[in-house]
Amino acid sequence: MDRNAHVALLLRQIAALLDEQGVAFKPAAYRRAAQVVEELKKDVGEFKDEKELRTLPGIGEAIAAKIREYVTTGRIKHLDELMLAQGGLSAALMEIEGLGPKRVRLLQKELGITTVAQLIAAARAGKLNGLPGFSDVMEKKILENAGQVAERSRRFPLTDIKHDAELVLTTIRDVAGVERAEIAGSYRRQKETVGDIDILVVTRDPKKISDAIAALPIVRDVIAHGDKKLSFNFTSGLRVDVRFVARDQWGSALLYFTGDKEHNITLRKIAIGKGWKLNEYGLFEGDKVIASKEEEDIYKKLGLAWVEPYKRTGMLP
Repeated sequence: MDRNAHVALLLRQIAALLDEQGVAFKPAAYRRAAQVVEELKKDVGEFKDEKELRTLPGIGEAIAAKIREYVTTGRIKHLDELMLAQGGLSAALMEIEGLGPKRVRLLQKELGITTVAQLIAAARAGKLNGLPGFSDVMEKKILENAGQVAERSRRFPLTDIKHDAELVLTTIRDVAGVERAEIAGSYRRQKETVGDIDILVVTRDPKKISDAIAALPIVRDVIAHGDKKLSFNFTSGLRVDVRFVARDQWGSALLYFTGDKEHNITLRKIAIGKGWKLNEYGLFEGDKVIASKEEEDIYKKLGLAWVEPYKRTGMLP
């Protein structure tokens, strides 16, 4: 699990524990913040301080402080205190739609369930039905929702999803107005398995892409659609994020979302050593963009030869 996803889980854990206390408003604020962190394009640790974090929607002073606390110490004291006072709630179970803190607490107490896999097994065995607040209908719904959470943590063999991924890419490229489109991430790095698919697109009309993708038989549902991102699932359960990027930021975005994480960190350290800053929007000298349009431009500016995506693992080759 990457750091953004883990921070989001911790914020939702705080929300759940505050819900149990009957605290008003704060739980919703923590959940909104969790969603913002989860959808960030860059690692939450890249924000230099709390002030920069507060520029994000839904991130106030208190939550920004907790995020920075986790980034610097690996803990959130407030969460530790809540768990000590109330007992811990499984963050994994709290991810499942339909399971509030009371139901999670009940599952942990009565059946010893703390993981999604344990919950799925118990639901399939009919063990939930009969617990207070759990009917046949609720059991089936929770089983369905738990399966979706489990899918998000599953990795798929590249050979199994290659046809569907290429079909989506071809569909996008055929949409009028699309200038560039490429699959990034572990798929582009040719890893044996992938956990999700990231596709970068330069277009003037994101809505046309959403319509074209929704018509594909391999698409199970469109989760979210906006001017910057389109998310959907394949019928196999694989999550796909289509990210709409600016034409002049193509190279920096493709470099960032291709990874891997350690390779990106190495490049950022080289940039910092030159007094520059590198992120998904470009290579900057102060506020001036000095490279961003193509990956090759960025490597060249950093004094490096372009690296094939499949070689981008950890240290530079």
